[in-house]
Amino acid sequence: MTATDHNGAVRTAVLPRPATRDPIAEFFAGLAAPGHLATFEGQSATIRFDVARADPGHWYVTIDDGAVAVSQRTSEADAVITIEPPQLEALVTGRLNAQAAILRGLFTCEGSIAAAMMFQRCLPGPPGATGRAAPISSAAVMAQRRPE
Repeated sequence: MTATDHNGAVRTAVLPRPATRDPIAEFFAGLAAPGHLATFEGQSATIRFDVARADPGHWYVTIDDGAVAVSQRTSEADAVITIEPPQLEALVTGRLNAQAAILRGLFTCEGSIAAAMMFQRCLPGPPGATGRAAPISSAAVMAQRRPE
């Protein structure tokens, strides 16, 4: 943005840079915001994400009968997921499926794999997904496996 002062000199205004978007921080803030998630009722677990070369380097999720809290502590957890920032960002934005990622070795999980898989229920689906898929009959699956 430019302007001229009373002497006719051109001045350039320096505008503050917009804050960079952090999808990981946004995801964890949104997860904790309601305080209670019905999808976790009757479930309890602690999950720690150790994120390599990131600030913050840890996300600690506590689930207690649907009550969800998020912090950045490094306490013991039922499941400890070690992951790189690009893979965590892909998980929390729905571009990467947690089960597929662990099978491909994109992150590791120590402790309770059940706690990690439970956590997957709060991850978003792929961009543009409606959350509903049409059922596929076994006949249709078999027809694709054994074309006639």
